[in-house]
Amino acid sequence: MNTNAHLQPQNGYQRSATIEQMHPQSGQTRTRMVFDGGNRFIKWLDADNNKLRCIPSCVKELSEYQWKRLKYDPQSVFIEVDNRRFVIGRLAQELGGEPTFQKSKCELAEILVLVAMKPSSGFNHVRVEKLCIALPNSLNSDDVEAVQRIANHPLTKEFVRNGHEITYTVAAVEPIDETYPAFLYAQKQGFYEFPSAKNAVWDIGGGTSIARIYTPNGTLIHDAEVILPGTKQLAQQIASELKETYNLDYSPDLPEIMDAIERRDYLYGIDSLDFWDIYDRSASHWVEAARSEIRSKWASHMPQLGHVLVVGGSAELARPICEATGDRFFIPEQPQFFNLIAMAHMD
Repeated sequence: MNTNAHLQPQNGYQRSATIEQMHPQSGQTRTRMVFDGGNRFIKWLDADNNKLRCIPSCVKELSEYQWKRLKYDPQSVFIEVDNRRFVIGRLAQELGGEPTFQKSKCELAEILVLVAMKPSSGFNHVRVEKLCIALPNSLNSDDVEAVQRIANHPLTKEFVRNGHEITYTVAAVEPIDETYPAFLYAQKQGFYEFPSAKNAVWDIGGGTSIARIYTPNGTLIHDAEVILPGTKQLAQQIASELKETYNLDYSPDLPEIMDAIERRDYLYGIDSLDFWDIYDRSASHWVEAARSEIRSKWASHMPQLGHVLVVGGSAELARPICEATGDRFFIPEQPQFFNLIAMAHMD
């Protein structure tokens, strides 16, 4: 009987691990691991906590037949777990996978987090003492229950990542409100000109856009919380008008529209359909609706409000507001990664 039959190479990846090498005693311990499985992008720090990683947040489950024909892609991760096969990232988009913003990123967290569950070179097991994971609302019991399912201590779980067998143990999961780390980090780094006043964070993402005011000691002011649709809604509006304007016989792909907005070329598809005018009009309406909602919810707090930090993958949408307020609203460098970096610097 060949006990190593399940370790044969597939898809061009050589699985070199043996049963002895897979033993947890040969593993790495990570005291704290941060993960942001966003609606548009999955972001994490590598096993040595010194390199940012980011791939599109899209998942495609494949049959064994399809799996054997996959080719390596640097913007994708291949996962085999519980007799199921997933490609996550750019290739999943190209194969018609489902974008995370069309589902629940918390429900998908058990799969998405595996892209980051990689030990340092030379190890096949990773023990995570605390997994810090960003989510829109840490008081949403369904979302919290979903991400807590990742914790499996004292057991270990085995999966295959890009052809390499890995086992992992997660002792505890800490759900963190997406805006809170950004507030703490901005305060600690001196981003807020008036640190003893109330200050705010506006996180503009693909699925949701969340604006929250915090007191100097980090207490969230609940009645000032603003939760709006993310840029998925904007992309849907653009897709509808794009289809009508160019008389298309198909519905434009939302991730492709969002990618074109991120590139700032506003060109769709192989024919480079220009949708700048549609975007300009739709984005103006989206921003104005967001501004009106924020102004209404924050009216009583404005006299005591210092500054508003704008982060998230779609932070640039708020640029007109930043300019109109004399940078009272402001966008930091790398707004896409600000929350993840901030989580890494939390105590």
